[in-house]
Amino acid sequence: MGSLRINQLIYRGDLYHFISPIFDQNIVLVEGDNGTGKTTFCNLIYYGLGGKVKEFSKESDRKHTEITTDSNNFVELYVSISGNDFQLRRLIDDNDITVTPCTNLLDEEGQIIGFSTVEHAAATKILPINRSPTNRFIFSDWILEELGISVVDFYYGYTTFKINFTELARLIYHDQQPNPELIFKQLDVKTNYINDSELLRKAIFELLIGKSFSDYYDSIANAKDAEKEKLVARSLLTEYQTLADQLRGSKEVKNRNFLEAERNELEHQLERLHESRRSFKRNRTSDSASETAIQNIKELLMQSELNLSSSKERIISLFDEKTKLVRVKNSTAGEIGQINKIIHSHDQLNLFSADTCPYCLTKVMRVAGHCVCGSEIDEKQYERFFYTSQEYKEILKAKTKTLSTIEDAINDCEAELDICKEIINRTEHEAIRLRSILREKVGQLDEQVDIESLNDIDDKILDVRETIALLTQQIATESKLEKLNSDYELKRESHQNAELKMRGLENAVKMEISAKVSAFSVIYNRLMTTTLKDCRSARISLENYLPVINNGEYKEASSGVSIRLMYYLTMMEMPLAYNDVPFPKFLLIDTPETAGIELDNLRNCIKQIEHFNSFGKPFQTIITTGLKKYPESFKKYRVLYMANKGEALLKSNLPS
Repeated sequence: MGSLRINQLIYRGDLYHFISPIFDQNIVLVEGDNGTGKTTFCNLIYYGLGGKVKEFSKESDRKHTEITTDSNNFVELYVSISGNDFQLRRLIDDNDITVTPCTNLLDEEGQIIGFSTVEHAAATKILPINRSPTNRFIFSDWILEELGISVVDFYYGYTTFKINFTELARLIYHDQQPNPELIFKQLDVKTNYINDSELLRKAIFELLIGKSFSDYYDSIANAKDAEKEKLVARSLLTEYQTLADQLRGSKEVKNRNFLEAERNELEHQLERLHESRRSFKRNRTSDSASETAIQNIKELLMQSELNLSSSKERIISLFDEKTKLVRVKNSTAGEIGQINKIIHSHDQLNLFSADTCPYCLTKVMRVAGHCVCGSEIDEKQYERFFYTSQEYKEILKAKTKTLSTIEDAINDCEAELDICKEIINRTEHEAIRLRSILREKVGQLDEQVDIESLNDIDDKILDVRETIALLTQQIATESKLEKLNSDYELKRESHQNAELKMRGLENAVKMEISAKVSAFSVIYNRLMTTTLKDCRSARISLENYLPVINNGEYKEASSGVSIRLMYYLTMMEMPLAYNDVPFPKFLLIDTPETAGIELDNLRNCIKQIEHFNSFGKPFQTIITTGLKKYPESFKKYRVLYMANKGEALLKSNLPS
């Protein structure tokens, strides 16, 4: 199964910076006094993985002063995801993450000593954090795909949304909750009845703990999508049936085969009428100019009828085209592909800056308001030739193409429909006019001819032509109906199969979750009875996956730390003990000493993390603690030590 590992954390800005050591151990300990930046350390990692940290926003009521007052600042993570190495960069107060493949530089003993990003810039991706109609593929989709976890749709009543990585992080990031009894981490956004619902919390647990749950939730989404497609197909079929009924009028219903047979018979009849007319003309003796004029008018009249038939067929075609466009608009509106952008890290590719000598490329301590040569300059004009990380990103994003909306095509289709209707109206009036002229010309013939017989033949030819044209329209409509009906049957069968697959997986999931809950409870019971002296039994409920201690007895508030922390440690141990658990073998724990827990109990809780080493598998647990609030054996895992606020996490860029 997939795995996640943080190899290094970097923060850079104009005013502050932080570069962590390389994390080359399975257990990473950060020790620091209150106010030195332990929570900031965890939040920077979470922010770099796409999370929302309110303190980093300038609009927040609780601002992180150093970060919100800094400029051109960003978080950079070097990570390993399922064996692949990447650099993740996210600007502060920005909603994109730049993903660049990288290579870990190793020493002779195989330890990581640095990182090198891949020079081929086409491999770089800029992925949005938030999903929108124009952002169909986001950073969460990418990282879940790398971890081998399906991006599933979650249905709650009439609401549908995709479960993102930050949702799953509720059981990966053990943040510093004021109320440790809340096992599942609060969401980044304001809590509501959906994101705090038991159904969503259960889905998060199932996706992280069970192998077949992704398939099950995928089958639910597929069944819902198949149902929507079936309903759309049925709606189109019904709409076309209405059109067919309108074209048919009061005539009986006939399928395409019968209509084609009827049209073939009429075409033979039309040929016989033409032959009769030709014979009639051969038997006539008059060669007057009036006969030629009459013939010309009749040809114009027949051409008008043909044009009228063609225009009506065009209306049917336009209606079909408009229906397709509306269906595409409703079903795939906004599905616009995002072009992968090319970006290099500003620190690696920006060879020149406002404080760099253009000849020797060394940094110059430039006096504000003066050039590197010493001349007085306008700072704003001077800086126009040098770009910040944000400006580089904006330049890149400005190159993204904007696609034309399908509404234009629909409007064009409607405009052409109006034109066709106008053409039909003019053609009908023209036919009336030509018939009137024809009657007048016939009345002016000097010689005695059988005009009545000739007119009967011509009228019959026109009637047959009109009937053939109408039948052609009906055949085209019936052909479309056959296709729509066939499409509906396929969609109906697809929906039926999707429902059957979902029910089959539902039974398999019920069996698997029962086994996983039992396995989870065994580990959780061992951890709880080891860390909480008055705990005789511990398990999780099969109904909501929440802890049940001593068969539901009330516990004092300080026990909540053990209850919650051991839950997260059990989540971590599950993929180490069982190969079919998709939990990414990564845990981020921020200062768990809340709710008045005794120091000895806290150390005992933290000590349980060392048990993970016994499985002999790679994992990573990053934990921050207060000064000496951890077992003595954990000192070898310490990578950062911040004894007082003078040694705080973020370092100033200004000379001391």
